[in-house]
Amino acid sequence: MRYEKFKTDLISIHPGLECLEFLAWRVGLDGYRGAHYFQHYRWDLDYIKIVLKNLKKYGMLLHTQGDIHKEYRYKSQEQKWAKFLANTDRDLRQINKSITDNGMRKIIFVNLQRLGLIHRFNKRKELCPVNKKAQYLYAQISQDGINLLEAKNIFDELKILGLAIDTYCGGLVQSILDCINSLEKAYISNIEFTLFASFLGNTWKGQILSVDKITEFIEEFRSLNARQETVVKCVREYCDPKKFNGDKTQKRDFRNWQNETDSIFNTFALISLFEHDENSERLILKGEIKGEVVKFKRSMVVKNEYFKYHEVEKDIQFELHHIVPFYSVNDIDMLKAIDNWQNLLYIDANSHKILSLDKEAKMAIKLDFDGQDVLLDNLLGFVKTLKFNENVRYKSSLQEKMKAYNKKLL
Repeated sequence: MRYEKFKTDLISIHPGLECLEFLAWRVGLDGYRGAHYFQHYRWDLDYIKIVLKNLKKYGMLLHTQGDIHKEYRYKSQEQKWAKFLANTDRDLRQINKSITDNGMRKIIFVNLQRLGLIHRFNKRKELCPVNKKAQYLYAQISQDGINLLEAKNIFDELKILGLAIDTYCGGLVQSILDCINSLEKAYISNIEFTLFASFLGNTWKGQILSVDKITEFIEEFRSLNARQETVVKCVREYCDPKKFNGDKTQKRDFRNWQNETDSIFNTFALISLFEHDENSERLILKGEIKGEVVKFKRSMVVKNEYFKYHEVEKDIQFELHHIVPFYSVNDIDMLKAIDNWQNLLYIDANSHKILSLDKEAKMAIKLDFDGQDVLLDNLLGFVKTLKFNENVRYKSSLQEKMKAYNKKLL
Protein backbone atom coordinates (compact mmCIF):
# COMPACT_ATOMS: atom_id res chain seq x y z
CA MET A 1 0.00 0.00 0.00
CA ARG A 2 2.91 2.33 0.78
CA TYR A 3 4.22 1.90 -2.78
CA GLU A 4 0.81 2.75 -4.27
CA LYS A 5 0.73 5.97 -2.25
CA PHE A 6 4.26 6.83 -3.38
CA LYS A 7 3.29 6.18 -7.02
CA THR A 8 0.20 8.39 -6.72
CA ASP A 9 2.14 11.17 -4.96
CA LEU A 10 4.94 11.11 -7.54
CA ILE A 11 2.78 11.11 -10.68
CA SER A 12 0.45 13.78 -9.26
CA ILE A 13 3.38 16.25 -9.25
CA HIS A 14 2.67 16.53 -12.98
CA PRO A 15 0.35 13.80 -14.38
CA GLY A 16 1.12 14.76 -17.96
CA LEU A 17 4.82 13.81 -17.80
CA GLU A 18 5.77 10.32 -18.97
CA CYS A 19 9.09 10.55 -17.13
CA LEU A 20 7.25 10.43 -13.78
CA GLU A 21 5.22 7.41 -14.87
CA PHE A 22 8.48 5.69 -15.83
CA LEU A 23 10.17 6.67 -12.57
CA ALA A 24 7.30 5.35 -10.45
CA TRP A 25 7.42 2.05 -12.35
CA ARG A 26 11.21 1.81 -12.05
CA VAL A 27 11.31 2.37 -8.30
CA GLY A 28 8.82 -0.47 -7.92
CA LEU A 29 11.30 -2.95 -9.43
CA ASP A 30 13.69 -5.03 -7.33
CA GLY A 31 16.34 -4.14 -9.90
CA TYR A 32 15.48 -0.43 -9.76
CA ARG A 33 19.11 0.71 -9.59
CA GLY A 34 20.07 -0.89 -12.90
CA ALA A 35 23.54 -2.34 -13.40
CA HIS A 36 26.23 -1.87 -10.75
CA TYR A 37 29.48 -1.07 -12.53
CA PHE A 38 32.18 0.12 -10.13
CA GLN A 39 33.04 0.15 -6.45
CA HIS A 40 32.69 3.70 -5.16
CA TYR A 41 36.08 5.42 -4.97
CA ARG A 42 37.64 8.73 -5.93
CA TRP A 43 40.56 8.12 -8.26
CA ASP A 44 42.12 9.55 -11.40
CA LEU A 45 44.44 8.44 -14.19
CA ASP A 46 47.59 9.23 -12.20
CA TYR A 47 46.29 7.03 -9.38
CA ILE A 48 45.68 4.12 -11.77
CA LYS A 49 49.11 4.44 -13.36
CA ILE A 50 50.86 4.41 -9.98
CA VAL A 51 49.08 1.20 -8.97
CA LEU A 52 49.80 -0.46 -12.33
CA LYS A 53 53.45 0.66 -12.38
CA ASN A 54 54.08 -0.90 -8.98
CA LEU A 55 52.10 -4.06 -9.71
CA LYS A 56 54.05 -4.62 -12.96
CA LYS A 57 57.30 -5.04 -10.98
CA TYR A 58 56.04 -8.19 -9.24
CA GLY A 59 54.58 -10.29 -12.05
CA MET A 60 51.88 -12.55 -10.58
CA LEU A 61 51.62 -11.26 -7.01
CA LEU A 62 50.11 -13.23 -4.12
CA HIS A 63 48.01 -11.04 -1.81
CA THR A 64 46.16 -11.30 1.49
CA GLN A 65 42.57 -12.45 1.93
CA GLY A 66 39.74 -11.33 4.22
CA ASP A 67 39.75 -8.27 6.45
CA ILE A 68 43.09 -6.97 7.70
CA HIS A 69 42.50 -6.06 11.35
CA LYS A 70 44.74 -3.86 13.49
CA GLU A 71 46.69 -6.79 14.97
CA TYR A 72 47.26 -8.60 11.67
CA ARG A 73 50.76 -10.00 11.00
CA TYR A 74 51.85 -10.57 7.40
CA LYS A 75 52.89 -14.15 6.65
CA SER A 76 56.19 -14.92 4.93
CA GLN A 77 54.50 -15.51 1.55
CA GLU A 78 52.77 -12.11 1.88
CA GLN A 79 55.98 -10.06 2.29
CA LYS A 80 56.11 -9.03 -1.39
CA TRP A 81 52.50 -7.91 -1.14
CA ALA A 82 53.28 -5.79 1.91
CA LYS A 83 56.18 -4.16 0.04
CA PHE A 84 53.96 -3.52 -2.98
CA LEU A 85 51.42 -1.79 -0.72
CA ALA A 86 54.07 0.31 1.03
CA ASN A 87 55.70 1.42 -2.24
CA THR A 88 52.35 2.18 -3.88
CA ASP A 89 51.11 4.14 -0.87
CA ARG A 90 54.34 6.16 -0.79
CA ASP A 91 53.94 7.07 -4.48
CA LEU A 92 50.26 7.90 -4.03
CA ARG A 93 51.03 10.30 -1.21
CA GLN A 94 52.99 12.38 -3.72
CA ILE A 95 49.62 13.20 -5.33
CA ASN A 96 47.80 13.49 -1.98
CA LYS A 97 46.22 10.04 -2.21
CA SER A 98 46.66 6.84 -0.20
CA ILE A 99 45.59 3.20 -0.06
CA THR A 100 45.08 0.41 2.48
CA ASP A 101 45.33 -3.36 2.10
CA ASN A 102 41.54 -3.79 2.21
CA GLY A 103 40.98 -0.85 -0.13
CA MET A 104 43.42 -2.17 -2.71
CA ARG A 105 41.89 -5.65 -2.88
CA LYS A 106 38.22 -4.83 -2.36
CA ILE A 107 37.92 -1.62 -4.38
CA ILE A 108 40.90 -0.77 -6.60
CA PHE A 109 41.59 -4.31 -7.83
CA VAL A 110 37.87 -4.91 -8.40
CA ASN A 111 37.60 -1.81 -10.60
CA LEU A 112 40.88 -2.45 -12.46
CA GLN A 113 39.85 -6.04 -13.17
CA ARG A 114 36.50 -4.85 -14.54
CA LEU A 115 38.36 -2.47 -16.84
CA GLY A 116 40.62 -5.29 -18.02
CA LEU A 117 43.77 -3.52 -16.76
CA ILE A 118 44.68 -6.37 -14.38
CA HIS A 119 43.97 -10.10 -14.18
CA ARG A 120 43.05 -11.90 -10.96
CA PHE A 121 43.62 -15.57 -10.18
CA ASN A 122 42.54 -18.15 -7.59
CA LYS A 123 44.84 -20.26 -5.39
CA ARG A 124 45.48 -22.65 -8.29
CA LYS A 125 46.57 -19.65 -10.40
CA GLU A 126 43.53 -20.09 -12.64
CA LEU A 127 42.23 -16.90 -14.28
CA CYS A 128 39.05 -15.65 -12.59
CA PRO A 129 36.36 -14.27 -14.93
CA VAL A 130 35.19 -10.71 -14.32
CA ASN A 131 32.10 -10.37 -12.10
CA LYS A 132 32.13 -14.04 -11.07
CA LYS A 133 32.46 -14.79 -7.36
CA ALA A 134 35.87 -16.31 -6.70
CA GLN A 135 38.48 -16.73 -3.98
CA TYR A 136 41.07 -14.33 -5.36
CA LEU A 137 44.66 -14.88 -4.27
CA TYR A 138 46.87 -13.48 -7.07
CA ALA A 139 46.89 -10.36 -9.22
CA GLN A 140 48.88 -9.41 -12.33
CA ILE A 141 48.91 -6.46 -14.71
CA SER A 142 47.26 -7.27 -18.07
CA GLN A 143 48.54 -6.37 -21.52
CA ASP A 144 45.99 -3.53 -21.66
CA GLY A 145 47.40 -2.27 -18.37
CA ILE A 146 50.93 -2.35 -19.81
CA ASN A 147 49.69 -0.57 -22.94
CA LEU A 148 48.18 2.17 -20.78
CA LEU A 149 51.50 2.68 -18.97
CA GLU A 150 53.29 2.89 -22.31
CA ALA A 151 50.73 5.17 -24.00
CA LYS A 152 52.59 7.93 -25.85
CA ASN A 153 49.81 10.52 -25.82
CA ILE A 154 46.30 11.35 -24.68
CA PHE A 155 44.74 9.67 -27.72
CA ASP A 156 46.44 6.33 -27.02
CA GLU A 157 45.06 6.59 -23.48
CA LEU A 158 41.63 7.43 -24.91
CA LYS A 159 41.68 4.26 -27.02
CA ILE A 160 42.59 2.01 -24.10
CA LEU A 161 40.41 3.58 -21.41
CA GLY A 162 37.53 4.45 -23.73
CA LEU A 163 37.25 0.92 -25.05
CA ALA A 164 37.74 -0.62 -21.59
CA ILE A 165 35.08 1.49 -19.89
CA ASP A 166 32.62 1.39 -22.79
CA THR A 167 32.99 -2.39 -23.16
CA TYR A 168 32.48 -3.08 -19.47
CA CYS A 169 29.56 -0.64 -19.25
CA GLY A 170 27.84 -2.11 -22.31
CA GLY A 171 28.18 0.90 -24.61
CA LEU A 172 27.13 3.36 -21.91
CA VAL A 173 30.00 5.79 -22.57
CA GLN A 174 29.09 6.38 -26.21
CA SER A 175 25.41 6.60 -25.25
CA ILE A 176 26.04 9.22 -22.55
CA LEU A 177 28.24 11.17 -24.97
CA ASP A 178 25.32 11.20 -27.42
CA CYS A 179 22.84 11.99 -24.66
CA ILE A 180 24.76 15.04 -23.40
CA ASN A 181 25.19 16.25 -26.95
CA SER A 182 21.45 15.87 -27.62
CA LEU A 183 20.21 17.80 -24.59
CA GLU A 184 19.26 21.47 -24.91
CA LYS A 185 21.76 22.27 -22.14
CA ALA A 186 24.80 20.06 -22.78
CA TYR A 187 25.37 18.27 -19.48
CA ILE A 188 23.85 15.49 -17.43
CA SER A 189 23.47 15.92 -13.69
CA ASN A 190 23.94 13.32 -11.00
CA ILE A 191 20.22 13.14 -10.29
CA GLU A 192 19.30 12.95 -14.00
CA PHE A 193 21.70 10.05 -14.51
CA THR A 194 20.50 8.32 -11.34
CA LEU A 195 16.79 8.56 -12.11
CA PHE A 196 16.87 8.08 -15.88
CA ALA A 197 20.14 7.50 -17.77
CA SER A 198 21.30 4.66 -15.51
CA PHE A 199 18.45 2.58 -17.02
CA LEU A 200 19.63 3.01 -20.63
CA GLY A 201 19.35 -0.20 -22.63
CA ASN A 202 16.80 -1.78 -20.29
CA THR A 203 13.26 -2.54 -21.39
CA TRP A 204 10.15 -0.52 -20.56
CA LYS A 205 6.71 -1.18 -22.04
CA GLY A 206 8.25 -3.85 -24.26
CA GLN A 207 10.81 -1.49 -25.84
CA ILE A 208 14.53 -1.00 -25.23
CA LEU A 209 15.15 2.43 -23.73
CA SER A 210 17.29 4.28 -26.28
CA VAL A 211 19.29 7.50 -25.98
CA ASP A 212 16.41 9.37 -27.62
CA LYS A 213 13.89 8.13 -25.05
CA ILE A 214 16.14 8.84 -22.06
CA THR A 215 16.82 12.31 -23.49
CA GLU A 216 13.05 12.90 -23.68
CA PHE A 217 12.68 11.89 -20.02
CA ILE A 218 15.47 14.26 -18.93
CA GLU A 219 14.06 17.21 -20.90
CA GLU A 220 10.63 16.55 -19.35
CA PHE A 221 12.23 16.43 -15.90
CA ARG A 222 14.04 19.72 -16.56
CA SER A 223 10.76 21.33 -17.63
CA LEU A 224 9.62 21.02 -14.00
CA ASN A 225 12.22 23.68 -13.06
CA ALA A 226 12.11 24.21 -9.28
CA ARG A 227 9.58 21.39 -8.88
CA GLN A 228 12.34 18.92 -9.71
CA GLU A 229 13.21 19.15 -6.03
CA THR A 230 9.72 17.90 -5.15
CA VAL A 231 10.27 14.84 -7.35
CA VAL A 232 13.65 14.12 -5.76
CA LYS A 233 12.23 14.59 -2.26
CA CYS A 234 9.37 12.20 -3.01
CA VAL A 235 11.74 9.50 -4.32
CA ARG A 236 14.28 10.03 -1.54
CA GLU A 237 11.67 9.75 1.22
CA TYR A 238 10.28 6.54 -0.25
CA CYS A 239 13.75 5.03 -0.90
CA ASP A 240 14.75 4.99 2.76
CA PRO A 241 16.10 1.51 3.65
CA LYS A 242 14.96 1.94 7.27
CA LYS A 243 11.36 1.86 6.08
CA PHE A 244 11.69 -1.57 4.44
CA ASN A 245 11.83 -5.09 5.77
CA GLY A 246 13.76 -7.94 4.20
CA ASP A 247 17.13 -8.08 2.41
CA LYS A 248 18.83 -5.58 0.07
CA THR A 249 16.74 -6.76 -2.88
CA GLN A 250 13.52 -5.78 -1.13
CA LYS A 251 14.83 -2.50 0.26
CA ARG A 252 15.22 0.82 -1.55
CA ASP A 253 18.31 2.93 -0.82
CA PHE A 254 18.50 6.34 -2.45
CA ARG A 255 21.98 7.17 -1.05
CA ASN A 256 23.57 4.02 -2.48
CA TRP A 257 21.76 4.60 -5.76
CA GLN A 258 23.34 8.06 -6.06
CA ASN A 259 26.74 6.78 -4.93
CA GLU A 260 26.74 4.46 -7.94
CA THR A 261 26.30 7.51 -10.17
CA ASP A 262 29.25 9.23 -8.47
CA SER A 263 31.37 6.16 -9.24
CA ILE A 264 30.30 6.25 -12.89
CA PHE A 265 30.99 9.99 -13.22
CA ASN A 266 34.44 9.66 -11.61
CA THR A 267 35.29 6.78 -13.93
CA PHE A 268 33.99 8.56 -17.04
CA ALA A 269 36.17 11.53 -16.12
CA LEU A 270 39.21 9.28 -16.73
CA ILE A 271 38.38 9.61 -20.43
CA SER A 272 39.66 12.85 -21.91
CA LEU A 273 36.26 13.66 -23.46
CA PHE A 274 34.49 14.15 -20.13
CA GLU A 275 34.82 16.32 -17.08
CA HIS A 276 33.09 15.70 -13.75
CA ASP A 277 32.18 19.04 -12.16
CA GLU A 278 31.78 18.00 -8.53
CA ASN A 279 30.50 21.40 -7.42
CA SER A 280 27.50 21.35 -9.75
CA GLU A 281 27.35 17.52 -9.71
CA ARG A 282 27.35 17.41 -13.50
CA LEU A 283 29.11 15.41 -16.19
CA ILE A 284 30.04 17.68 -19.09
CA LEU A 285 32.04 17.45 -22.32
CA LYS A 286 35.49 19.01 -22.25
CA GLY A 287 35.84 22.17 -24.27
CA GLU A 288 39.42 21.45 -25.31
CA ILE A 289 41.91 18.59 -25.46
CA LYS A 290 45.68 19.16 -25.58
CA GLY A 291 45.03 22.89 -25.88
CA GLU A 292 42.82 22.47 -28.97
CA VAL A 293 39.15 23.39 -28.93
CA VAL A 294 36.82 20.42 -29.38
CA LYS A 295 33.49 21.52 -30.77
CA PHE A 296 31.06 18.70 -31.44
CA LYS A 297 28.07 19.32 -33.64
CA ARG A 298 24.87 19.16 -31.65
CA SER A 299 23.75 15.57 -31.82
CA MET A 300 20.32 16.50 -33.22
CA VAL A 301 22.00 18.31 -36.11
CA VAL A 302 23.99 15.20 -37.05
CA LYS A 303 20.91 12.98 -36.65
CA ASN A 304 18.75 15.24 -38.77
CA GLU A 305 21.41 15.21 -41.47
CA TYR A 306 21.28 11.40 -41.50
CA PHE A 307 17.49 11.37 -41.89
CA LYS A 308 17.70 14.06 -44.58
CA TYR A 309 20.34 12.38 -46.76
CA HIS A 310 19.11 8.81 -46.28
CA GLU A 311 15.43 9.76 -46.59
CA VAL A 312 14.31 7.45 -43.76
CA GLU A 313 11.57 8.01 -41.20
CA LYS A 314 12.23 8.00 -37.48
CA ASP A 315 11.24 4.81 -35.65
CA ILE A 316 11.10 4.52 -31.87
CA GLN A 317 12.57 1.00 -32.08
CA PHE A 318 15.65 2.14 -34.05
CA GLU A 319 18.62 4.25 -33.03
CA LEU A 320 21.73 5.72 -34.62
CA HIS A 321 24.97 3.80 -34.24
CA HIS A 322 28.50 5.17 -34.71
CA ILE A 323 30.37 2.81 -37.04
CA VAL A 324 33.79 4.07 -35.92
CA PRO A 325 33.56 4.95 -32.20
CA PHE A 326 35.20 7.88 -30.43
CA TYR A 327 37.86 5.69 -28.80
CA SER A 328 39.37 4.83 -32.20
CA VAL A 329 40.74 8.35 -32.65
CA ASN A 330 44.36 9.28 -33.32
CA ASP A 331 44.03 13.06 -33.13
CA ILE A 332 41.66 16.01 -32.74
CA ASP A 333 40.75 16.04 -36.43
CA MET A 334 39.64 12.40 -36.36
CA LEU A 335 37.64 13.02 -33.18
CA LYS A 336 35.70 15.73 -35.01
CA ALA A 337 35.39 13.60 -38.16
CA ILE A 338 33.69 10.81 -36.23
CA ASP A 339 30.89 13.23 -35.33
CA ASN A 340 29.42 13.06 -38.85
CA TRP A 341 26.25 11.63 -40.39
CA GLN A 342 28.37 9.55 -42.79
CA ASN A 343 29.72 7.63 -39.79
CA LEU A 344 26.23 6.63 -38.62
CA LEU A 345 23.83 3.76 -39.30
CA TYR A 346 20.17 3.65 -38.26
CA ILE A 347 19.81 0.19 -36.72
CA ASP A 348 17.25 -1.62 -34.58
CA ALA A 349 17.69 -1.32 -30.82
CA ASN A 350 18.45 -5.01 -30.33
CA SER A 351 21.29 -4.97 -32.88
CA HIS A 352 22.59 -1.79 -31.26
CA LYS A 353 22.63 -3.55 -27.91
CA ILE A 354 24.62 -6.47 -29.37
CA LEU A 355 27.13 -4.11 -30.97
CA SER A 356 27.49 -2.32 -27.62
CA LEU A 357 27.82 -5.37 -25.36
CA ASP A 358 29.80 -7.91 -27.39
CA LYS A 359 33.55 -7.25 -27.31
CA GLU A 360 34.14 -8.61 -30.83
CA ALA A 361 31.13 -6.80 -32.26
CA LYS A 362 32.16 -3.53 -30.58
CA MET A 363 35.24 -3.35 -32.79
CA ALA A 364 33.32 -4.12 -36.00
CA ILE A 365 34.21 -0.79 -37.58
CA LYS A 366 34.90 -1.64 -41.24
CA LEU A 367 31.82 -1.02 -43.39
CA ASP A 368 30.88 -3.16 -46.38
CA PHE A 369 27.73 -4.37 -48.14
CA ASP A 370 26.23 -7.62 -49.38
CA GLY A 371 23.60 -6.42 -51.80
CA GLN A 372 21.58 -4.04 -49.63
CA ASP A 373 22.53 -5.75 -46.36
CA VAL A 374 25.20 -4.04 -44.25
CA LEU A 375 28.34 -5.88 -43.11
CA LEU A 376 30.36 -4.64 -40.12
CA ASP A 377 33.79 -6.28 -39.89
CA ASN A 378 36.21 -6.17 -36.92
CA LEU A 379 39.12 -7.16 -39.23
CA LEU A 380 39.78 -10.22 -37.03
CA GLY A 381 37.25 -12.65 -38.46
CA PHE A 382 34.05 -11.33 -36.88
CA VAL A 383 31.37 -9.97 -39.22
CA LYS A 384 27.97 -8.63 -38.12
CA THR A 385 25.26 -8.71 -40.82
CA LEU A 386 22.44 -6.18 -40.64
CA LYS A 387 19.46 -7.02 -42.84
CA PHE A 388 18.21 -4.11 -44.94
CA ASN A 389 14.99 -2.57 -43.50
CA GLU A 390 14.75 -5.26 -40.83
CA ASN A 391 17.93 -4.30 -38.92
CA VAL A 392 19.22 -1.23 -40.74
CA ARG A 393 17.67 1.61 -42.71
CA TYR A 394 19.61 3.75 -45.14
CA LYS A 395 19.56 4.95 -48.74
CA SER A 396 21.22 2.25 -50.83
CA SER A 397 22.39 4.74 -53.48
CA LEU A 398 24.74 6.20 -50.83
CA GLN A 399 26.68 2.94 -50.36
CA GLU A 400 29.84 4.11 -52.15
CA LYS A 401 29.83 7.46 -50.34
CA MET A 402 29.48 5.68 -46.96
CA LYS A 403 32.26 3.19 -47.78
CA ALA A 404 34.59 5.98 -48.90
CA TYR A 405 34.05 7.92 -45.65
CA ASN A 406 34.56 4.77 -43.58
CA LYS A 407 37.80 4.02 -45.43
CA LYS A 408 38.97 7.59 -44.79
CA LEU A 409 38.34 7.22 -41.05
CA LEU A 410 40.06 3.83 -40.85
